[in-house]
Amino acid sequence: MPAPLLARSSQPEPLPAEFDADLRARLAALDAASDGHAAEQRPQNTVLAYRGDWKTWTKFCAQLQIPPPAATRGTLRAFVDYLWNREKRAYATIDRKLAGLTVTLRQEYGVVIDPGATKAARELLKDYRRKADENEEPERGRGKAPAMRVDALRQIVAKCSDDIFGVRDRAMLLLGFSIAARRAELAGLRLRNIVDDLDGRGLLVHVMVSKTDPRTVPVPYGKNPQTCPVLAWKTWVERAQIADPDRHAFRAIHATGSVQPKGLTPQRVGDIITAAGARARIPVLFTGHSVRSGMATEARRAKKDPKAIAQITGHKPNSKVLHGYMQIVDRWDEGDNALMGIGL
Repeated sequence: MPAPLLARSSQPEPLPAEFDADLRARLAALDAASDGHAAEQRPQNTVLAYRGDWKTWTKFCAQLQIPPPAATRGTLRAFVDYLWNREKRAYATIDRKLAGLTVTLRQEYGVVIDPGATKAARELLKDYRRKADENEEPERGRGKAPAMRVDALRQIVAKCSDDIFGVRDRAMLLLGFSIAARRAELAGLRLRNIVDDLDGRGLLVHVMVSKTDPRTVPVPYGKNPQTCPVLAWKTWVERAQIADPDRHAFRAIHATGSVQPKGLTPQRVGDIITAAGARARIPVLFTGHSVRSGMATEARRAKKDPKAIAQITGHKPNSKVLHGYMQIVDRWDEGDNALMGIGL
């Protein structure tokens, strides 16, 4: 008979409790290195959000006179109560802060919170939201970003000036809409992430900085030159004279019109989108996610396959979040009103 590929050791393998000091040290070093690598891959806006979450937690701990590593079932429930009832935070914000606290404690203090404690805190949070719904309390937080539909997008890009500021804003709005971009995704694009399709059909945009997995979006030429994302992008690259593939695709611009080497922050991207809508006198306050929601909404109204929409947004086809982006924009339109056209 052939010999087994892996010979069994006559000695039983040690269990974790039996590891010697040297092995423990090597495993700890591997954990630290892997945590550092994972942190480097995390989007910058997530890093900043986690810092804010930790600041909130340490402030709360100071009031209770407990050390920050003391994340127990009781303290986490008290934290949820503090955020919901005293600070009046939104449900999603509190949920995210629990996640940020968990990550920071694990990476900075080596403290792994008992999953049962986190679950108990989130159950309390759900109970608070359920009671708020029963009492018909107004929704907390900013709510969903209003969808920037194509008709509004046309008006907005038409109001973009022909100077370098307008050329940048037009390209950013049209490309952002076409790839269903979050503001951090637009800010994170590098020149090397946007390339010509080899067959001349448009652009291939590799979205590498994302809350979800990286994705590649094929952006075709538009039928209308005024709203064509490919032409807008090529005009920006030519006017800005940007060539370094590792630098940001969309840059800051000095008041004199000089294009700067540094890129835009996610906050600045959102501000530009909001300001562009205001310039066009659109009676809606658009935000950084409006182009993303707008693309998903328009694609749904055009009866595009959910799988095709999900490939652009980066969601799973049956994602609840994706369906949340697809907004009802006209309650009297047959496509948006389920009672119309069914034979009543």
